[in-house]
Amino acid sequence: MMRHITKAIIFTVTVLVSYLLTGLLEERLLQETERFRPATATLLGMGIIVLIFVPVFAYTERITQSIVKTGLQQTKSGAGRIIGVLFFIALVLVVLFAIYLNKWFGLSVGDVL
Repeated sequence: MMRHITKAIIFTVTVLVSYLLTGLLEERLLQETERFRPATATLLGMGIIVLIFVPVFAYTERITQSIVKTGLQQTKSGAGRIIGVLFFIALVLVVLFAIYLNKWFGLSVGDVL
């Protein structure tokens, strides 16, 4: 059961982090394509996103997997298996929530609370 939960956490965090990285790269690349016609810029952007997203996703998945496994091992040994896993999941999701909240709305968690 824990193996399935760990895989789900790794996949979820990988997707969220990959989206953030791809979004940063997309913003930068779209600034450079302003000198092209919209159809050309769209085709270039689509191609670049695919070329960037695949390696970013693969690289992010490896990093996320090692961080999640290390974090889960640390929290399991310190706080017990279930409590440690729940604490680590909550911590990762809160950090990602704060990053997305800031990126999308320019707000901090303190502003929302």
